Amino acid sequence: MIQHDKNMVESSTRSIDVRGFLGILRRYRWWLALGPLLGIAAAFLVLAHTPPTYTATGALFVDPRSRRVVTEEVSPAGYGSDASLVESQVSILVSDGVLRRVVDRDRLTDDPDFIRDPANGPLTELKALVRGPRPAVDAETQAIETLARHVRVKRAAKSFVLDVEVSSTSPAKAARIANSVMQAYLDDQTAAKAAEARRASGLIDARIGELREKVRLGEARLDEFRRANQIVMSEGGIVSEQQLGKLNIELATARSVAAEASARLEQARAAARSGTPELLPEAVKSGLVQKLREQYSQVARREAALSRQLKGRHPVLIDVRSQLNELQGQIDDELKRIAASAQSEAAIAQSREREILAATERAKGEVSRSNTAQIEMRELEQDLATSRDLLGGFIARAKETLEQASLTTPEARIITPASVPTRQSFPSPFLFLALGAFGGLGAGIARALVGDASAKSVQAVEGPRLPLPSLPIRATLPLLSERPSIMDRTQSWFAGIGKGQAHFATVLRAVREPQTPAAHRYQQAILRLTNALSAKSSDDNPAITAVLSPHSGTGATSTALAIAYASARTGARTLLVDGASRNAELSELFAPRLDAGTVVVLDSKDDLASITQHDDRTGLSVLPIALADLSRLKPAQRRRLADGLAALARSYDFVVIDAGPVLDEHAALTLLPLASDVLIVVRHGDRPASDLEEATDAIASTGIGARKGLVLNQQT
Repeated sequence: MIQHDKNMVESSTRSIDVRGFLGILRRYRWWLALGPLLGIAAAFLVLAHTPPTYTATGALFVDPRSRRVVTEEVSPAGYGSDASLVESQVSILVSDGVLRRVVDRDRLTDDPDFIRDPANGPLTELKALVRGPRPAVDAETQAIETLARHVRVKRAAKSFVLDVEVSSTSPAKAARIANSVMQAYLDDQTAAKAAEARRASGLIDARIGELREKVRLGEARLDEFRRANQIVMSEGGIVSEQQLGKLNIELATARSVAAEASARLEQARAAARSGTPELLPEAVKSGLVQKLREQYSQVARREAALSRQLKGRHPVLIDVRSQLNELQGQIDDELKRIAASAQSEAAIAQSREREILAATERAKGEVSRSNTAQIEMRELEQDLATSRDLLGGFIARAKETLEQASLTTPEARIITPASVPTRQSFPSPFLFLALGAFGGLGAGIARALVGDASAKSVQAVEGPRLPLPSLPIRATLPLLSERPSIMDRTQSWFAGIGKGQAHFATVLRAVREPQTPAAHRYQQAILRLTNALSAKSSDDNPAITAVLSPHSGTGATSTALAIAYASARTGARTLLVDGASRNAELSELFAPRLDAGTVVVLDSKDDLASITQHDDRTGLSVLPIALADLSRLKPAQRRRLADGLAALARSYDFVVIDAGPVLDEHAALTLLPLASDVLIVVRHGDRPASDLEEATDAIASTGIGARKGLVLNQQT
């Protein structure tokens, strides 16, 4: 019972062959012609209602070497280390800051292409249902968002060139905005560098203000001391002892050196504590510090870009932040080294100052008490001079900083300005028409397949009646699903049959010695059919049965072979005629030494008898006329062939003709007038009734009066 159900399931499986598919397309050829035409018409309609879009392209060259203070000989890293910098510029180009400059410069808030009111659009309503209502957006933000959708930046291969593409319905507008985007990017870079220079200048200016106040206070104290002690200065200065004067001069120099060293130490410590090398001129001039700062800036920009794309705990982001910390640590270490050097210089200067101060104090003790006021005045003067020297040094450094700020240039330049495009980038008429044609063709094929599937099919025996009640069912052949073992195949009488004809060996084995219930049912169905067909045979008029099918793939050839073999096993002289020229399987099986060149135009009994092959295994005589292309025969040649076959048939008791598929091969109708019975083999529940009707019409066109019947085949 289980095996029977399995056979029924397998019998319901559709087998689509190429010839059957081509037959479906042939029947629905008008749909195949109409589909592409409708698709092209639809493409024309879409093109007519789609506004053209133009794309303007400009090119920027990003030069990372412009960021370096030192030469390539000092920093040999080259371009490879700057790949991430170039990639980061892609994000900067489409950032809100750059796009806002474009919106302001080109007044895009007044452009209707960038300011639209989608409040009543169906897409907006759908998004509102899913995401909730969107808050009100100002004109500038809306223009920036719209501009971002029209701007595309991509890196040209692995170069330092960035292509900036802007799309618009206006060619001139596309070129103008593309150039504006590139210029806004350059302006943004220049502004960023200027702001950095201004921050450094602000720190120096603050120190200059402190020193100026110190100088002013020193001058005021000196004047007040002179008035209080009634010290009158002559052109040559105050008369004092030569030694004390010399020591005072040395002390002033030592104090100046010490004060300057202390100031440098203070700057170095402040720079080390804040991690800001701009506060320290020595750090600004240091090639190593500048290299580290450049690397830190590159990694910082990458970290900023990744922070907008990745989550805080993303491994890539963590790695980049680790690089930032490492670079900052290296910068801090260098600043600490500079601070340590400054501390050493300050200690030496202070030690020198203390030595000279001690010598000065000893000299003071040796001079008269009357000179005490003079000495004190000189101290005030030296303090004032020291402050003035420091002030002058910082003023000089401020000028240097201003000069550096005035030299700020962007790290990129425009190498190819965007020009007005002459051709639209979208839509492409050729592409749309091609898609329309192929889409229409696909729709036509789908319509053909749907129409074929919806057509009324030949039903199973247990199902409803056939659509053509005038054709009786002569036999129902079950499916041969069971396969014999390898030993059975080896020892089989039909082991000599090639792998390509293995299905023939299965059929012959089932007729001769069935080993399964399915094979036994198949044998009994073939025997009943053979006995019914051969009942009309007589000594003068042998029974001639033509086996055919509407299309290939129904098992008509296997059925013809099984009927002929069953007749031969009864001892009847049986002739199997292979007339299926398009698929001469029987001729290849029983006449492997013959070919199409050997089988010429055969129009007599003797000619046909000369190529008739007798097979000792089956006891069959096989006439391989299929090797000759029957479709190429002229009508007169076909009549002579039929007459010759009729004469040859009188030498046999039973003749079976494999006529092939009548709807795929018109030549199959050539031998039908000789037949006393015509069997139409159809797949069990597979072929639509329209095919069967067309096949019966083709058979009727021959004017034969033979009995016609159906064979429902589950075995192909």
